[in-house]
Amino acid sequence: MERMSSLWLLAAAFALGACQNGAAENERSNVTAQSAVPAATVASVSDAGSASMREPHVDPGDPESPLVTHAIADLMPVGHSQVKGTVTFTQTAPGEVKVHADVTGLPAGAHAYHVHVFGDCSGEDGNTAGTHFNFQGSSLHPPSDIKLITGNLGELKADASGKATADATIEKVSLTGPFTILGRSVIVHEKGNDMTSPPMGAAGGRIACGVIGVKSGG
Repeated sequence: MERMSSLWLLAAAFALGACQNGAAENERSNVTAQSAVPAATVASVSDAGSASMREPHVDPGDPESPLVTHAIADLMPVGHSQVKGTVTFTQTAPGEVKVHADVTGLPAGAHAYHVHVFGDCSGEDGNTAGTHFNFQGSSLHPPSDIKLITGNLGELKADASGKATADATIEKVSLTGPFTILGRSVIVHEKGNDMTSPPMGAAGGRIACGVIGVKSGG
C-alpha cells in the first residue's frame, strides 16, 4: 500500500511540473510576440487614438460623421441677476471661430464675457466655472508676463432696456483639437474689460453662465 501511495505522489508531482513548464513557455511566447510588434505600429495606433479623442464629431459612433463646427452656450442668471441669452460659435477656418451673442437682462453699459475653464455653472456665484480658459496655453498656470486677457470674447454693450448683441471673429480658438472650447463655459461679468489688467481683465463679478455644447442643426 505504501508503494502505491508513493507512485501516486510521484505521478502528481510530475503532472504539476509539466503544467508549470507549459505556462512559462506560453508566457515567453506572449512576450516574444509583443516585442515583435514594430514600435512604429504601436505609436501609430496610439497617435490615432489620441487624434480621435481630440477631434469631436457630431456622432462619434458614426465613421462618416462630420466634425463639430457649431456650438452654443445657453446663458442663465448667476446670483440675483436677470441675465439670459445665448452665445453661438461657428468654426469658420482652422483656429478661427465666429461668435454671436444675444443677451437680455443686463445693466446698461459694457460687460466683458469670456470662456472659462470648467463647464460647471452649478455654483450660486458662478465660481465653479473656474478661471479663464486660455485658448493656446495653460489656463491654471499662465505665464507671469502674459499680456492678453485669456478666454476673451469681447464685450456686450447693453442699451437702456438691458439688451445686447455682439458679433466677433476670434482667432486661435477652436471647436476641435486639444484646446477645444467644447465643455467649457461662458461667463458674463458685471463690468467691461480692463485691457491693462491681464489675464483676468478686472471685469468684476459674474452675472451669467452657460456651458458650451454641440449645437443642434449646426
